[in-house]
Amino acid sequence: MGNVFKLKCDGLVCPLPVAKTKRKLLEMGSGDILEVSGDYAEAGQNIKNYIEKHGDKVLDFIIDGEDFLIKIQKS
Repeated sequence: MGNVFKLKCDGLVCPLPVAKTKRKLLEMGSGDILEVSGDYAEAGQNIKNYIEKHGDKVLDFIIDGEDFLIKIQKS
């Protein structure tokens, strides 16, 4: 397994969390893990949808109220 990176998106609403996730994934290598967290559940769902359409792998996806955590493995 590769490196683990964390991205906090607290206080951000779409499209910023998706854009920040996309930008961070471009900097990462294959096999690296990105943990994205935030406090706007709709953003978490939008990130998950983006990842599933663009070929990386969702390892974990948790929504608790408005808080979300998504773990992504770069392909």
